Amino acid sequence: MVEQEGYLVFIESFNHIHKYLKKYTDSDDNVSFSDLLYKAKAHPMIHLYLDELHLFRKLRNIIVHQTDDFEQLIATPSDEVVERIKFIEQQLVDPSTVGVFKAEVIKFNATDSIEDVLKLSGEKEILKLPIYENNKFIGLVTSRAIAKWLQKHIQNNTIELSGTVKDLLDFEKKSQYEFIASSMTVYEAWHLFQASPKKLDALLLTESGRQEDVIEAVITYDDLLKYIYTHDQYVFN
Repeated sequence: MVEQEGYLVFIESFNHIHKYLKKYTDSDDNVSFSDLLYKAKAHPMIHLYLDELHLFRKLRNIIVHQTDDFEQLIATPSDEVVERIKFIEQQLVDPSTVGVFKAEVIKFNATDSIEDVLKLSGEKEILKLPIYENNKFIGLVTSRAIAKWLQKHIQNNTIELSGTVKDLLDFEKKSQYEFIASSMTVYEAWHLFQASPKKLDALLLTESGRQEDVIEAVITYDDLLKYIYTHDQYVFN
């Protein structure tokens, strides 16, 4: 009875994934599952789970072509396989979004003194500093820019902490961040870091993905890795 339940749950999840792929690729019923995977390979999660989905396809083919007598099943999915395909189905049909990273974001004014900013960023362990001027976002300062600024202002083994946080932007490279909407999935965000021709320092989350909106999270690659590893250790095996 347990084998029969696993069999049915596996087939149900497989069919849900199949239906999703047809809709995503705008394909009809004549397109095979294998071809659907090929057409959808640019999808971040399809790309991530491609090998597993092909294995599930092969197992499904074996299962549906064997006897209907559950007492004589040649192949049955293990509990681990059933849980795995259910997880992948959930990630495709109802994936986690970057909204899970929403948190209070400390913002800095361009006129804030460097000394105050360094103290606060040290106390709060903030490594990415969103900078505003006249209520408009003008850039993101990272620990790299702070280190460069400190190096340039060392004199006789002392550092003069004069100037404003806007001065730090002169030591920051350009276009090291992207704005994203809260509807973006976690895996799509991860794919942005991997696929970007430039090395992104962070993704800045706003409700609509527009720069004019309130920043609700500053997401780093490490944040995404930690989340994915916690929820899906298969990715790193």
